[in-house]
Amino acid sequence: MHLLCSEPKEKLSLRRQRLQPLINRLRIASVEKGIRETNERMFRKHKIRQALDILEDADKLFEGKMAVAFSGGKDSLVAVHLAMKTNPEIPIIYSNTTVEFPETLSYVSQLARDWKLDLNVAVPKTAFFRMVAEKGWASHEDRWCCRPCKEDPALSFMIKEDIQAEITGTVRTESLYRRSLTPIRLPKKEPYLIRINPIYDWNQQEVWAYISRYNLPFNPLYTKGFRRIGCWCCPLNGPSHYGRLKRTHPKLYDFLLGFAPRHPAFVDTKASVQASAIVSQLLHH
Repeated sequence: MHLLCSEPKEKLSLRRQRLQPLINRLRIASVEKGIRETNERMFRKHKIRQALDILEDADKLFEGKMAVAFSGGKDSLVAVHLAMKTNPEIPIIYSNTTVEFPETLSYVSQLARDWKLDLNVAVPKTAFFRMVAEKGWASHEDRWCCRPCKEDPALSFMIKEDIQAEITGTVRTESLYRRSLTPIRLPKKEPYLIRINPIYDWNQQEVWAYISRYNLPFNPLYTKGFRRIGCWCCPLNGPSHYGRLKRTHPKLYDFLLGFAPRHPAFVDTKASVQASAIVSQLLHH
């Protein structure tokens, strides 16, 4: 009679260690579907329901006299989609600053046709580049261009149509400045626009999750790597924006390079060229 010898404890421990990653994967796989369903349910129950509650309350508060500010970006796209659940015929305001990406103009027009939007295009009285030629470029300290290019044209339309409040896609996770954002925000300065922010408490991952869930068509500029799709020549955009603009829209880039007054993004470049010229002269003397 032969007795089966048990494996040494060291071998058993080593075998368990080797099998542990597989065991962990199997354990996670067994609950993965449930985790996704729970996360989805919480998103629907809390974030989406919250956004719709904000819009429904606002609809009662302002007696339906609202419009959606649509920039052509992902956040305001979600705001439009949510607002149309409350009122399918709600007015949509698109502010064409005269320096919109050509892709954005095409995208907004196509979406208006596909979704049968009540699209209203607000345009400034003076073209953007003409204003820059007179005033110079805006800065972080003096963002003078927002009001004449976006806010005033939109406000004129709202006053004409007796619209009491503007629905936005603003989220408070976008910047430190917006951390105190509330569902409905009263104006602190002119123009005195009351803004409704249904997705104020969402993050960017949730915005994209909503777009994916409802298969919403989004601006093609995102697939080209642009994070912001507003004014293509905004002086507050960083170097990466203009590096990308040079690759994707060389004609716009070249126009900006030759425009006077010189764009802030190219000031350092000019200074570098001048410095190199001075150094070269010194070396040759």
